[in-house]
Amino acid sequence: MTTEKTKSPNNVLDSNSCLVWLDRSYKDLLQWKRKLESYLFEPTTQRQFEIKQQLSEKMEALVRRHKELVQLARSGKTLIGKQVDLIKNYLVETKKLEDGVQEYMVMLHQNA
Repeated sequence: MTTEKTKSPNNVLDSNSCLVWLDRSYKDLLQWKRKLESYLFEPTTQRQFEIKQQLSEKMEALVRRHKELVQLARSGKTLIGKQVDLIKNYLVETKKLEDGVQEYMVMLHQNA
């Protein structure tokens, strides 16, 4: 005897779920931004300064994209296709940025 579970396709999501994911991701992003701007993580070399600048620019771009995606998620009850892909890509990019910030922080403390 087999039981089947009905799953919604990967390219269709409830907008409320997306808003929750976006909100959590945004809060994490702001937390990493505060850490990056902390005096504890000031660059001491040209390379560190360049890395911090790149991370800051990526962070600002993600903050802008967050606002756009929240508007998109609020525009309807169900998100489909490319809308879902945009949100998933945003979440992946946010995670990559967090990893980059962590690497930067580790690099600074290894040089200290």
